[in-house]
Amino acid sequence: MQEPKVTLEDMMNRVSAPLASLPLKIPTQTSMKKDSKPQVMRKNMNRCFREILQRDSTVVYIGEDVRHGGYYLVTEDLSKEFPTRVLDFPPDETTLLGAALGFSQLGLTPIVEIPYAKYLDCGVDMFYEIAIQNWLTRPDKNKQKGMIIRLQGFDRGLFGGNFHTHNKMLSHIPPGVDVVCYSNGQDYVKGMRHALLQAKAGRVVMVVDCTYLLNLRHLHDRDRAWEFPYPDNTTDVFSFNDIRRYKTNARKTTTATRVAVVTYGNGVVTSIKACQALGKRAGLGEDLDLDVIDCPYLSGVPDGLKEALKGYDNVVFADICKEGPGSNVFSSMIVALQGQGLPPNWTFVGAPRTYNPLGSTVTFLNERAIKNAVMRLIPKKKM
Repeated sequence: MQEPKVTLEDMMNRVSAPLASLPLKIPTQTSMKKDSKPQVMRKNMNRCFREILQRDSTVVYIGEDVRHGGYYLVTEDLSKEFPTRVLDFPPDETTLLGAALGFSQLGLTPIVEIPYAKYLDCGVDMFYEIAIQNWLTRPDKNKQKGMIIRLQGFDRGLFGGNFHTHNKMLSHIPPGVDVVCYSNGQDYVKGMRHALLQAKAGRVVMVVDCTYLLNLRHLHDRDRAWEFPYPDNTTDVFSFNDIRRYKTNARKTTTATRVAVVTYGNGVVTSIKACQALGKRAGLGEDLDLDVIDCPYLSGVPDGLKEALKGYDNVVFADICKEGPGSNVFSSMIVALQGQGLPPNWTFVGAPRTYNPLGSTVTFLNERAIKNAVMRLIPKKKM
């Protein structure tokens, strides 16, 4: 009996399940009896997981200490309402991920919380087993679900030193895993709805949270600018191809030089502050049209980013992960963008290539580095 011919196209198509179609957005409200006043990211995340558990009985939320609110109280009180579907496991990431794989093979949709990105190293073999399932078994044929893996990483923080504030791209992200990192609670909710849709279709989605953002309220003084309302419409999603754009300079002239700062996670807040500071600088702000583009999808180049970059002559890629080979997100994205509309005048800035000390943020991407990167694109201007 002749074996079927192996083709590159088939090998590529088997890497992950096909993307699920986006829901038709309709003007409807959820049945949840809560207001939608602006909240910090953590509050919106908590409400999002409650919404998901209420609406989908196949979802199970598992992790380490999640019944008591999990790390940073993202799962606060969920176990009271869903005692059989919010489950604790011992601090063993291999066992935790193995259980998630078993749940998905039974047709359930697990959301797995791993405390910190670096802890994934302890379960990396099982993580690879999860990632390769579609390629090996074609679960689209046997109705196996995918999963969502939540973890803390890419962070600007003081707690725990390098292994709790890991800001290096996870070097063992295998093919077929969708990685996203949201910067605010509203986009997180929309993005998590989309992640669940894809997980139920068989894909593996990794959502990396920046701890610094979870309870952030203010950008300047007490402006509450980083509190966002909950998106009540459950058909409102943030797809892998979507981006968000922030206008930062109200003083620009019609002939100002257009500059986009592309970033994600913590980098969005840092970049907005840096661009606002440049926009206020006398003799400079009027000549700069500065936008910050939030690009949450990190496993490829979103269509939204390709389209957005057509409107700029200058681009700064501000990566909150470390500079250097294999350490950051944007190096491979920049290569992929070559020949696809990447403006010729661009530069890259990332966090310093070193380890993070306990009790200091000196090794993280900062406003000064971003401002300097912008100025490198406009050499005639003076700092």
